[in-house]
Amino acid sequence: MGSTLAGVAAVTGAAAAVAATPRRTVVEGIAVEAVQMPAWIDQGGRRVPLAPGDRVRSDQVIETGAGAALVLVLPEGSRINLGEKSQLGIARLATERQDGQTAVRTDLKLLEGFFRFATTSISRVTGRRDVRVTLRTATVGIRGTDFWSMTDAAHDAVCLFEGKVALDTRDQGALSLEKPSAFWARFFDRPVQPVGVATPDQLAGFIASAALKSGTGVAVAGGEWQLVATSTTDSREALQSAGRLRAAGFPAQLVESRGRHEVRIDQLATRDDAQGLLVRLGDLAGPSSRVAPAAGR
Repeated sequence: MGSTLAGVAAVTGAAAAVAATPRRTVVEGIAVEAVQMPAWIDQGGRRVPLAPGDRVRSDQVIETGAGAALVLVLPEGSRINLGEKSQLGIARLATERQDGQTAVRTDLKLLEGFFRFATTSISRVTGRRDVRVTLRTATVGIRGTDFWSMTDAAHDAVCLFEGKVALDTRDQGALSLEKPSAFWARFFDRPVQPVGVATPDQLAGFIASAALKSGTGVAVAGGEWQLVATSTTDSREALQSAGRLRAAGFPAQLVESRGRHEVRIDQLATRDDAQGLLVRLGDLAGPSSRVAPAAGR
């Protein structure tokens, strides 16, 4: 009897210990919140168009086309905006949720284009982050802040909007941006320059370079409009149309309805976005193309 009670006590104690252990949940991927098409992910040479609700993981490269932009959400709620003709590599992504807090550690590489990072008021409370963004000649260390950066063949640049960022630069060593509008640029064919202050016009340009532009084909989760790019009785024609659109960075879906084969792009935010996308598609849209409310709306 004594040994039985001892066994029960041991099991109960073990259960209590398990219950008392904080739960840890791994959070997968970076979420795509909004897409101003075209945009893709590239993994091992295979390009897949991005749509709202998709998730981006380690060892993938995100790319935006001309006139495009993208909004990503890290697992703890921080947001990343990419502007047109940008490439962002996800070198490392580790996330963990414990006791209502989400911790994110990630290494990003801005290969080309325009990038903005911002923490939200909620993510500052419920999340912890260790984010590093590498440009051609500098690495930006982030804890919680709002800043913009870019890189191209001519220069790297970083501008602080709020908070603080640490720069580890190739040519100037360690630098810190601590005041709003603090601006660092490294033009590769010029001598190094100290940290300066961005003008109001420069700030407006930086913000616009990575922002979505309403009415140009923005898709969001739950968007209530769709573009029917092709509607035909010929399944082969529809398949070819969908293939051309997807190769160009538009997340076209092939749907069969009442004997017809439709190629659709869904989740467009507004009618203006659907109409604007139709104009931008040009010859990629067939003669029977149209915009319409999403099915069930």
